[in-house]
Amino acid sequence: MGKTMAIATGELEKTFPGMIKMNEPSVKIWKWIEQGKEPDEIYSLYAESYSIDAGQAKQEVDSVIEKMTSANIFE
Repeated sequence: MGKTMAIATGELEKTFPGMIKMNEPSVKIWKWIEQGKEPDEIYSLYAESYSIDAGQAKQEVDSVIEKMTSANIFE
């Protein structure tokens, strides 16, 4: 099975010349964000995908988004 990587391009490449490995949950969250899903919908989809309660889903999704934001991978 292949790995999913986020690679900086354009202006971001000047400040972050590396890559970020993304695990399966991170990839799902990334795709839902790309699809324009609202946070509450992402929490629900995540909870359903991993058979966890809504509170845990919110914590995990928020943690992943915080890491993505800290790495400046969002435009």
